[in-house]
Amino acid sequence: MATIQHHIWPGCSTVSPFIVSDKALDVIAFAKAVFGAEPIEEPILRADGTLAHAAIKLGDTTIMLGDPRAPEHHHSAFLQVYVPDCDAIYRKALAAGAESVMEPSDQFYGDRASGVRDMAGNTWWISTHTERISHAEIVRRQAALDAAT
Repeated sequence: MATIQHHIWPGCSTVSPFIVSDKALDVIAFAKAVFGAEPIEEPILRADGTLAHAAIKLGDTTIMLGDPRAPEHHHSAFLQVYVPDCDAIYRKALAAGAESVMEPSDQFYGDRASGVRDMAGNTWWISTHTERISHAEIVRRQAALDAAT
Protein backbone atom coordinates (compact mmCIF):
# COMPACT_ATOMS: atom_id res chain seq x y z
CA MET A 1 0.00 0.00 0.00
CA ALA A 2 1.30 3.48 -0.93
CA THR A 3 2.15 5.89 1.85
CA ILE A 4 0.07 9.06 1.86
CA GLN A 5 2.26 12.15 1.70
CA HIS A 6 0.28 14.70 3.75
CA HIS A 7 2.92 17.40 3.26
CA ILE A 8 2.38 17.49 -0.54
CA TRP A 9 -0.62 19.14 -2.22
CA PRO A 10 -2.85 16.36 -3.68
CA GLY A 11 -1.84 15.60 -7.27
CA CYS A 12 1.58 17.28 -7.00
CA SER A 13 5.04 15.82 -6.78
CA THR A 14 7.88 17.00 -4.54
CA VAL A 15 8.76 19.65 -7.14
CA SER A 16 5.98 21.07 -9.31
CA PRO A 17 6.27 23.98 -11.75
CA PHE A 18 4.20 27.08 -10.97
CA ILE A 19 3.63 29.52 -13.83
CA VAL A 20 2.81 33.09 -12.79
CA SER A 21 1.54 34.78 -15.92
CA ASP A 22 -0.78 37.65 -16.74
CA LYS A 23 -2.35 35.27 -19.29
CA ALA A 24 -2.59 32.16 -17.11
CA LEU A 25 -6.00 31.09 -18.45
CA ASP A 26 -4.66 31.38 -22.01
CA VAL A 27 -1.64 29.26 -21.03
CA ILE A 28 -4.01 26.60 -19.66
CA ALA A 29 -5.98 26.61 -22.94
CA PHE A 30 -2.68 26.35 -24.88
CA ALA A 31 -1.46 23.40 -22.77
CA LYS A 32 -4.81 21.64 -23.26
CA ALA A 33 -4.86 22.21 -27.03
CA VAL A 34 -1.22 21.33 -27.70
CA PHE A 35 -0.27 18.75 -25.06
CA GLY A 36 -3.64 17.38 -23.96
CA ALA A 37 -3.26 18.75 -20.42
CA GLU A 38 -6.18 18.05 -18.10
CA PRO A 39 -7.47 20.26 -15.27
CA ILE A 40 -7.01 18.80 -11.78
CA GLU A 41 -9.51 21.11 -10.14
CA GLU A 42 -11.76 24.03 -10.97
CA PRO A 43 -9.78 27.28 -11.27
CA ILE A 44 -10.04 29.68 -8.33
CA LEU A 45 -10.75 33.21 -9.53
CA ARG A 46 -10.25 36.45 -7.62
CA ALA A 47 -13.04 39.01 -7.36
CA ASP A 48 -11.53 40.96 -10.28
CA GLY A 49 -11.73 37.87 -12.54
CA THR A 50 -8.00 37.09 -12.53
CA LEU A 51 -6.80 33.58 -11.80
CA ALA A 52 -5.72 33.02 -8.20
CA HIS A 53 -4.85 29.34 -8.69
CA ALA A 54 -5.32 26.45 -11.07
CA ALA A 55 -3.61 23.11 -11.54
CA ILE A 56 -3.33 21.01 -14.67
CA LYS A 57 -1.90 17.57 -15.28
CA LEU A 58 0.40 17.17 -18.27
CA GLY A 59 1.46 13.54 -18.50
CA ASP A 60 2.91 12.63 -15.10
CA THR A 61 3.49 16.27 -14.06
CA THR A 62 1.29 18.78 -12.28
CA ILE A 63 1.68 22.40 -13.31
CA MET A 64 0.16 25.08 -11.11
CA LEU A 65 -0.76 28.46 -12.58
CA GLY A 66 -2.00 31.85 -11.51
CA ASP A 67 -2.15 35.46 -12.60
CA PRO A 68 0.20 37.82 -10.75
CA ARG A 69 -1.29 40.19 -8.22
CA ALA A 70 0.76 42.99 -9.81
CA PRO A 71 2.06 43.21 -13.40
CA GLU A 72 5.68 43.36 -12.25
CA HIS A 73 5.27 39.87 -10.72
CA HIS A 74 4.78 38.21 -14.13
CA HIS A 75 7.50 35.61 -14.79
CA SER A 76 8.20 33.68 -17.96
CA ALA A 77 8.84 29.97 -17.56
CA PHE A 78 10.96 27.45 -19.43
CA LEU A 79 9.33 24.03 -19.59
CA GLN A 80 10.80 20.82 -21.03
CA VAL A 81 8.08 18.49 -22.34
CA TYR A 82 8.79 15.00 -23.70
CA VAL A 83 6.28 13.80 -26.29
CA PRO A 84 6.09 10.81 -28.65
CA ASP A 85 6.40 12.99 -31.79
CA CYS A 86 8.32 16.26 -31.41
CA ASP A 87 7.60 17.41 -34.96
CA ALA A 88 3.83 16.88 -34.76
CA ILE A 89 3.49 18.67 -31.41
CA TYR A 90 5.71 21.53 -32.62
CA ARG A 91 3.36 22.04 -35.59
CA LYS A 92 0.35 21.79 -33.28
CA ALA A 93 1.86 24.48 -31.02
CA LEU A 94 2.42 26.81 -33.98
CA ALA A 95 -1.17 26.23 -35.11
CA ALA A 96 -2.31 27.17 -31.59
CA GLY A 97 -0.56 30.54 -31.90
CA ALA A 98 2.91 29.86 -30.49
CA GLU A 99 6.01 31.52 -31.94
CA SER A 100 8.89 29.31 -33.07
CA VAL A 101 12.05 29.46 -30.97
CA MET A 102 13.75 26.45 -32.58
CA GLU A 103 12.55 24.18 -35.38
CA PRO A 104 12.71 20.43 -34.69
CA SER A 105 16.22 19.07 -35.09
CA ASP A 106 18.33 16.16 -33.88
CA GLN A 107 20.53 17.02 -30.89
CA PHE A 108 23.91 15.58 -29.89
CA TYR A 109 22.50 14.29 -26.57
CA GLY A 110 20.00 11.93 -28.20
CA ASP A 111 16.84 14.03 -28.43
CA ARG A 112 14.95 15.44 -31.36
CA ALA A 113 14.03 18.83 -29.97
CA SER A 114 12.18 22.02 -30.81
CA GLY A 115 11.02 25.10 -28.97
CA VAL A 116 8.07 27.48 -29.00
CA ARG A 117 7.03 30.57 -27.05
CA ASP A 118 3.38 30.85 -26.02
CA MET A 119 1.26 34.01 -25.89
CA ALA A 120 2.41 34.74 -22.33
CA GLY A 121 6.12 34.49 -23.14
CA ASN A 122 6.70 31.01 -21.70
CA THR A 123 9.13 28.83 -23.63
CA TRP A 124 8.13 25.22 -24.15
CA TRP A 125 11.00 22.91 -25.19
CA ILE A 126 9.37 19.99 -27.00
CA SER A 127 11.45 16.84 -27.30
CA THR A 128 11.38 13.19 -28.22
CA HIS A 129 14.21 11.03 -26.91
CA THR A 130 15.43 9.15 -29.99
CA GLU A 131 18.85 7.71 -29.10
CA ARG A 132 20.07 5.99 -25.94
CA ILE A 133 23.69 6.97 -25.44
CA SER A 134 26.07 6.91 -22.51
CA HIS A 135 26.98 9.98 -20.51
CA ALA A 136 30.56 9.58 -21.73
CA GLU A 137 29.37 9.73 -25.35
CA ILE A 138 27.33 12.86 -24.64
CA VAL A 139 30.43 14.49 -23.12
CA ARG A 140 32.50 13.43 -26.15
CA ARG A 141 29.93 14.85 -28.56
CA GLN A 142 29.71 18.12 -26.60
CA ALA A 143 33.49 18.47 -26.73
CA ALA A 144 33.47 17.83 -30.49
CA LEU A 145 30.81 20.53 -30.95
CA ASP A 146 32.78 22.97 -28.79
CA ALA A 147 35.96 22.30 -30.82
CA ALA A 148 34.09 22.91 -34.08
CA THR A 149 32.82 26.34 -33.02
